[in-house]
Amino acid sequence: MKRSSPTTEGRKAEKALKKAVKKVIEEHRRLGLPVAVMHNGKPALISAEEATTSVRESRSTYKPRRREGK
Repeated sequence: MKRSSPTTEGRKAEKALKKAVKKVIEEHRRLGLPVAVMHNGKPALISAEEATTSVRESRSTYKPRRREGK
């Protein structure tokens, strides 16, 4: 299956999402609150410091769902 390049709207949405996540993590760090994340397919609470320094999972970790009819 050939992957298409992201659309302009898709790139803007991804940029906005990354900005929002960064803002939330910074706010949690300021308030001393944990951050909820998914780890190995299960929800987990980690410190805001750990959230900024943890290794992010690569796209190859995720199995994309196939659309119906394709």
